Amino acid sequence: MKEEIRRIADRMKAWRAEAGLTLQELADRSGVSASAIHKIENHQTVPTIRILLKVASGLGREPHQLFEVGEKLPNGVAVLRAEDRQTWASPNGVDLEKVVGPIGGALIDLWRIRHAAGTSSDMSNPEEPWRRHEGEVVILVETGQLTVGVGEDQWELGPGDTIHLNTLQPHRWANCSDEDVSLFIFSLSQGGARTLKGEAR
Repeated sequence: MKEEIRRIADRMKAWRAEAGLTLQELADRSGVSASAIHKIENHQTVPTIRILLKVASGLGREPHQLFEVGEKLPNGVAVLRAEDRQTWASPNGVDLEKVVGPIGGALIDLWRIRHAAGTSSDMSNPEEPWRRHEGEVVILVETGQLTVGVGEDQWELGPGDTIHLNTLQPHRWANCSDEDVSLFIFSLSQGGARTLKGEAR
């Protein structure tokens, strides 16, 4: 198992211990089975990105904290060198790369994602509710064609196209083409959205 996968699994296990949660308690909070969490923590399986995000949510953590790398500097500065960026290669055909380093109390995040043909933000599971949370997202398509749905509306985006949306609206995106899609996602977290709204008053 790759070193970055072990690092993420160990971070999850440490967070659970810090929160004083049993495997079953975390399972109840995250919607991921206790046996699956146990296998992840003990390096016995490679979890999908979707599973990782569910577990992070169950632990009360922002998703970006799972993948934090980079050099933390004073005064709220983080430098992440191009050669230090790590890609999470999910077994379901969605690769995730964190493009920015961590600072304390970060409000924003930037990811680069590759979707193989036929994959989507909800892993093409029609039974899974559409994403909905407090914040904002900007999607920039780098290569390929991406289908984005927000509520009852749908758009086809190509290279260079962007969409900016309030994430309280139900939304998802998918690669419905026969080729890989590469995109950047700029997100404003739940806490960041509340903070910025407060500062604007």
